[in-house]
Amino acid sequence: MLEKYRTILIVACIVFVALGGWLSYGAYANPGEETIQQREHAWTATGDVAHGVTVTEPNSVYPTGTRLENESLYYTAISPTIDGEFVGGYESQTGDSVNVSLSVDLVYRAVEPDGEAVYWSERERVVSTTSEDVKPDENVTAAFAVNVSDVASRIDEIESDLGASPGETEVVLEFNREIEGTIDGEQRSVASSYRAPIHVEEGTYWIESASSYDETYEEYETEVVPASVGPPRTVGGPVFLLIGVGGLGGLAYASRRLPDLTAAEREWLSYRDDRDQFEEVITTVALPDAALEGPHANSATLAALAEFAIDVNAAVVFDPERGLYVVRHDGIVYVFEPPTPASRADSHDNTDSVDDEQISFVDASDLVSPSEDEASNGGSTSKSDTNPSQPKADDLGMSTGPETAPDETDGVNSDDRDARIDESESELESDVVDVDDTSGGD
Repeated sequence: MLEKYRTILIVACIVFVALGGWLSYGAYANPGEETIQQREHAWTATGDVAHGVTVTEPNSVYPTGTRLENESLYYTAISPTIDGEFVGGYESQTGDSVNVSLSVDLVYRAVEPDGEAVYWSERERVVSTTSEDVKPDENVTAAFAVNVSDVASRIDEIESDLGASPGETEVVLEFNREIEGTIDGEQRSVASSYRAPIHVEEGTYWIESASSYDETYEEYETEVVPASVGPPRTVGGPVFLLIGVGGLGGLAYASRRLPDLTAAEREWLSYRDDRDQFEEVITTVALPDAALEGPHANSATLAALAEFAIDVNAAVVFDPERGLYVVRHDGIVYVFEPPTPASRADSHDNTDSVDDEQISFVDASDLVSPSEDEASNGGSTSKSDTNPSQPKADDLGMSTGPETAPDETDGVNSDDRDARIDESESELESDVVDVDDTSGGD
């Protein structure tokens, strides 16, 4: 078995060694490099807008002086002025000489619907404030107020002066924030602007503002570091390498400890492979003497005999009584005699001369046909006087030496043959005892 698959096992072990070496080299000796970005600094410019109105006109819903804050809708008739606060600052670890400037501008203009064209535009500064030496998390506030009714009147005035009202008019509050100073040990200067449209429609208006105007600024430093490798390389590589080296070592040890196959063992294994391969085309039948009459031709292997039978569309018959494979075609009997099993051949080599004579006697009796047994028992015909047409052991390619018929897959026939061998050996030993007694008597 080892000799049969040795080449395949060696190739497999070499593949494991190569794969394990490659994975291990990539994981430990040369993992490569990768570029990463390491965050060095991060700080945030903060911003928030709050708005509301105060009811200034009498009405049946809200008492005069009522404060409405951060509502989704305001009424122009009872509270035409919207006011609020734009709060700004910054968050960081440290800050030094930081100035924060906030401003709110009111912009109204006529623009092309769903386009970029601006027909006319007007801007006015509502509020502006600057605070110096602002510390982290300290807020700066810019309060603003816009009378929506006055804005609507101004738009009508502009359109009247132009004598046309092209496009659509829009009203926007712009919140501007500038921060400059030393933040987290670095000199920084940033400016941001945000838009909050005021929608005016049929006596109502509302402001569209975000919940927060925070903006984070991050700085990264690019670094080149060894590439990270995962468990498939860090663990799989050494494991494959260990399997490959261990396998090669095991094969070398087994090759020294286990002897090479003998010629008889090779022949037997080849025969067993042929038997397994052509099992479906082989029929086990005890053949009569007449089936073996005629010219004989010996086949070197069972595979050659089976392939010949397939080519000529003939049957391959295994005769368990004679231990032969037979194919009959065009009057010629093609015969293959199986080799002796390696274990039995070894046992024959270890027996003495008397045992060899006993086995040879039994083997010869196995080849005698039923007609020869009758002639022998009758006393009138010897083995040499049997039917000359009956094929002899030599004609069928069998040996009358110390080798016996092989153990076949048919368990019943094999057991019967072994029983016959034991019975013949007992009879021979009994005859030997009788001869010794007679000699002693003389």
